[in-house]
Amino acid sequence: MATTVARPGRLVGIGGALAALALLTAMALSGRVPESGQLVRFVPAGVLPEAPAQIDRVELTAGARRWVFARKADGWSVEPGSRPVPASLATHLDDSIKFMHVSAPIRVLARTEWAPQGLREFGLDPPAYSATVFKGQRRLLAANFGAQNPQKVLQYMRIEGQDELYVMSRFVGAAWEQALVEAGR
Repeated sequence: MATTVARPGRLVGIGGALAALALLTAMALSGRVPESGQLVRFVPAGVLPEAPAQIDRVELTAGARRWVFARKADGWSVEPGSRPVPASLATHLDDSIKFMHVSAPIRVLARTEWAPQGLREFGLDPPAYSATVFKGQRRLLAANFGAQNPQKVLQYMRIEGQDELYVMSRFVGAAWEQALVEAGR
């Protein structure tokens, strides 16, 4: 009796294995995973359209201080001199760039909305600190960071050359601040 009960269980196992093999074969031949209606594709919505890996130079300024970092094949270095940066600083630089690429503004204020108060009201005249990213010799983006909102979860940011003022999640600016702290050590 045990052998008749075991046979249908084995057949179900073999059938499942064949179905899985068929799915893997279809994926291998088509070159992609089958999509379902539940899959939501990630689309970066940040203020930096270029992929983070394309950024090869970052300039940070805070007050009168300025740091320049270059990405080489072996990692980030301080310029001039190509001195390698500590691992924690490299991580903060990479994270900061990624956040600029993927994090959409919470709100975008047109010039007509912020101009009556002026940039000083938002902590942007002068900015607390700035981050400029480059691809080769081409400047892609220069972001000025200002004051936080009263709840300390949002921060004002302005991109040089644009009229809009962005309200960003605080973690975007906090990542750049951590890079500044590491750079100052």
